[in-house]
Amino acid sequence: MIDKQDFEAYADFKRFNANVADTWDAALCEAISLSGQPPITLRLLDYGCGDGKYFRHLVSNRGLSAENVHGVEVSSRRVQRCQEMGWANASLIEGTGPLPYKDASFDIINMMEVIEHIPAEQGARTVSDLRRILRPGGILLISTPNYPIKRFYDWSDALLHRKWSRLRDDPTHVTHFSDKRLRHLLEQSFADLQARPFKHGYLYKRIKSPWLMHKIFFLCTA
Repeated sequence: MIDKQDFEAYADFKRFNANVADTWDAALCEAISLSGQPPITLRLLDYGCGDGKYFRHLVSNRGLSAENVHGVEVSSRRVQRCQEMGWANASLIEGTGPLPYKDASFDIINMMEVIEHIPAEQGARTVSDLRRILRPGGILLISTPNYPIKRFYDWSDALLHRKWSRLRDDPTHVTHFSDKRLRHLLEQSFADLQARPFKHGYLYKRIKSPWLMHKIFFLCTA
């Protein structure tokens, strides 16, 4: 069993593929458009960059400059993988302390499937620090699984598609967010939150209730 905060072991247990969701890409393109700047001038931080899933897409498909795309991770194994693919600005951080960037350093921050790995008592401080390093008008893209309905989708996937590992929840998810709980956290630092589609789930397609959405995704403007 993986310890809840053993991210080095988790890096070996769970590898990230390079598939980029169309719904995430649409939100990214919206953020780029809202910035009013050419993509090559934008500075972007991928907070919890994992194995570098988004790096090549940002540079090759969306026109950002490699030197302006930064990533931070708590796993040295994952940082090494990022650097091996040529991502020079992927860096190791320790825990959820203040980030090593000046105020207003970035135009866009990407935080996909990360906030659930941060202990609840540290979540508000982390989001506040991300707000600090965003430029005025900058955008945070943030997503997390939607609890408790997320567990229903897990069990359904296990029973219908024999993905038995889904019966057990991810042990590194230490904070469970609903739509309401994530909104409350983000509203402490951001005035404008816009929900965007990401991964709806088949129940949400029938009944448009935030409670039934598989994953929550917000575009937050500083």
